[in-house]
Amino acid sequence: MGARVIALAAGATVGALVDAVRGGGAAAVIVVEVAPDIAALERHLILAAIAPLAIECAPATRLCAIDVGEGADPADVAALRDWLAGAECTTGQVVAVKRVADAGA
Repeated sequence: MGARVIALAAGATVGALVDAVRGGGAAAVIVVEVAPDIAALERHLILAAIAPLAIECAPATRLCAIDVGEGADPADVAALRDWLAGAECTTGQVVAVKRVADAGA
């Protein structure tokens, strides 16, 4: 069993997340990427569902999420995805990645 990534973008719903987690096959870890263009209410519902879904998946599967902010560096998102996939004692966490303001601004 390896890592599986669920990428959620505009139009995604908490129901779609639940279906993807429950029906996506066996994986040691699932990392959910929540794009910034998801409607605010649905985004909050998706993020709130991570901890209960992680409990449901345990102990066979770890589940974490990345809350991708507007303007976040894709390299930062990829690095965090890789870190979460290998962090064996981390489950149910939501980590936010946001744009870093220019140093001179």
